[in-house]
Order: sequence, then structure tokens, then C-alpha cells
Amino acid sequence: MMVEPTSAPAESKRGVRMDFGSYLQKGIQILQLDTETIRSVSKDEDALVPALLFFAVAGLAIGAGQYSFHALVFGPILVTLLSFVLIGILNVLSRLFGSKSSFLELYRPLGLAAPVQWVQAVPILGPFLGFFALLYLAVVSALTLEVAGKLSRPRAATVVALLVGVSLFLFLVFFAMMGTLQLFRTLFA
Repeated sequence: MMVEPTSAPAESKRGVRMDFGSYLQKGIQILQLDTETIRSVSKDEDALVPALLFFAVAGLAIGAGQYSFHALVFGPILVTLLSFVLIGILNVLSRLFGSKSSFLELYRPLGLAAPVQWVQAVPILGPFLGFFALLYLAVVSALTLEVAGKLSRPRAATVVALLVGVSLFLFLVFFAMMGTLQLFRTLFA
């Protein structure tokens, strides 16, 4: 009796590709503010890799929209690292307001919602569209805190507003320091 070889490696590769497709669909459902999808993805341990990949592709989209080789190379790394920092701050703030969710329970649904940032690949309009995508991602973040973090809507909105405030403050401090350094460099050169 002869056993026919199976194409298990091909099927497993196709299965992985289909999983990324299904996670992209779940991301679209999250962007449509589907609370059941947010709840299920926050508990889905397999959603971490697609979430990381979607953040990295968002960084790639930023580089593509800027026609910058450096941004194409470092954009995925920077956006992925920045996602850890921002969602970490979001997690800490939400815990201060009574949330019991873990970092990963917030990271997974927000990572699957990252394709909204892919609009930054559009030449010239990318940064403008990216601003609106960030505003929409704030809405998705508040809903994620409400569903996965089990916070009330006012508390979730307050946490997101605090995150925006902290981020703007850090952004302004960074550019003030850079401007000061540039001023001293010009004065003492």
C-alpha cells in the first residue's frame, strides 16, 4: 500500500495567509466599532502577531507617503516601538481609573485597528489623512477601554483625553528641547 504525500507545508502557509486576512477583516470590524469583535480579539492570544505586523505596515505607509528611504526603513520599527509606549501609557492611565485589563488586552484590538493609519501612504495628502485617522483611532481606543477595559464611557473618554494631553505635552517638550539645542548650536558655533 502506497501513501500519497500530502502538501502540509503548502496548506499551513495558506492557512497563515488566510489568518492574516481574517485578522484584517476583524480589524475592519473593530474600525466599524463592533464591540463583540473588540471583546473577542482582546482575549485572542494569536492576534498579537497580526497586531504587531499591522503597526509595522503603518510605519511603512508613513515612509511610502513621504518618499523617504530612511522612513521606509526606520518607520516600521519606530511606529511599533511607539505603539508599545502609547498603549503602555494608555494601560497605566486606564488602571488609575479602575480598569483591570492587561496591556495585551488593549494592544491586540488597537493593533488590528492600525490599518486606519495606512492612509498615510497617499502622497501629499497622507499627513492630513493621518491626522483624521488618529482622531478616529482615539474613538476606537475609547471604545476598546470601555469594552475590554470595562470602564464606563466617561472614564474611557477621560483616559483617552489624558493620553492625548500627555502625548502633546511630551511632543512639545521634545521640540522645545530640540529648538533650544539648535539655538545654542547656532549661537556658539
